[in-house]
Amino acid sequence: MREQGHDVAIFDGTFAPDESAFADALAEHQPDLVGISAVLPTRNAALSLARMAADSGVTVVMGGPDPTLSPASYLTEPAVDVVVHHEGEQTITRLLDLIDAGGLNLDTVGAEAGIAYRSNGVVTVNPPREPIKDLDTLPMPARDLIDMNRYLETWEADNGYSSLTISTSRGCPYGCDWCKDAVHGTGFRQRSPESVAEEMRHLKETYNIDRLRMVDDVDAIDREWLTEWSEAAEKADAVIPFEALNDLERQDIPLLDVRDSL
Repeated sequence: MREQGHDVAIFDGTFAPDESAFADALAEHQPDLVGISAVLPTRNAALSLARMAADSGVTVVMGGPDPTLSPASYLTEPAVDVVVHHEGEQTITRLLDLIDAGGLNLDTVGAEAGIAYRSNGVVTVNPPREPIKDLDTLPMPARDLIDMNRYLETWEADNGYSSLTISTSRGCPYGCDWCKDAVHGTGFRQRSPESVAEEMRHLKETYNIDRLRMVDDVDAIDREWLTEWSEAAEKADAVIPFEALNDLERQDIPLLDVRDSL
């Protein structure tokens, strides 16, 4: 959104004492639109924040895994104006462009892919927007908008080492029932090894972290990619020990060789 010229702030409630911190952020930034991400366990809290935002006169957009799976569960709440389902970068930027051009209404959002909306009490879910094919076109996460030092200090105090996350791919090809309609879909896409290495170099130089935590839905699918990633990280002086979101089940010798080099 920043690359497209929009002013962006992030409210991070991880260390906030209660919801009053969100009210303070609304008063400070006075946004035109508030986007709230939710998973099933945070649905009630997310809707509570949505009501606070709506009471301040702000357009409220929900997104994330749970709104993608069940848009109607959010659009039955009058405070929610629009749900962005599935991959959201292009869709939320499009909504901001529409607000700049005059606002969101049925005429402007009715034909937009990747959204769900409410009209006369009826929820309409438009088809998903086409996923981003080239993940290298995405900017690095806006970590500068979050108090990263607080996270690093907390993690190190609890675990004895500093660590940050990185995502190298999107989508999962396996189609398990419990996430068959996941945000990023079933089409597996992977960033280039050079792009990942460049982000690693940035994290290493900016935060001096001890480890890297990969948060991909799946890992180690493409052994050739892993080898190229290892070579790119070494070339960029970006080698950092890493761990995965899940246990690495593939323990064949070529894969272990690559993991040892990182």
